[in-house]
Amino acid sequence: MKAIKYLNKTVDLLLFAVLAVMALSMAVNVFCRSCLNFSISWADELSQSLLVWLTFLGAAVAVREHSHYSFNFLDQVFKGKARTGLALFNNLLVLFCAVYMLVDGVKITEGIANWLMPAMGISRAWIYGACPVGCAIMIIYCVADIINNIKLLKV
Repeated sequence: MKAIKYLNKTVDLLLFAVLAVMALSMAVNVFCRSCLNFSISWADELSQSLLVWLTFLGAAVAVREHSHYSFNFLDQVFKGKARTGLALFNNLLVLFCAVYMLVDGVKITEGIANWLMPAMGISRAWIYGACPVGCAIMIIYCVADIINNIKLLKV
């Protein structure tokens, strides 16, 4: 699917950008603390916020790459359609959890929208929004896998 390939490239690019900005802000702040004897007030807050985004976008990539926790023993024991059925069950379980987290993540993000981060002066919703965004991407990847697994079971 062309849309999934585009999503893959977008998520990978976002992960790269988040990690690069996080590393740069931390490095600059360490330099300022060590060499210039002052600290950039917003750098730690930015790095912590980007770590949350890195976590949820990384979790989506783990869903895409089938890298989340699974029972490898069962995957090795089952063959053919039984293995595909196990993958389908696993996808449904991840889908259920991602939908649950998406719904609660939206509620929490909306609830703290008026809370400002002290150093950066932006809404905490920008940070908490990583959960719904990451979960929405996980759901897309799960649904694509479920469709593929159902096709394999029909063959």
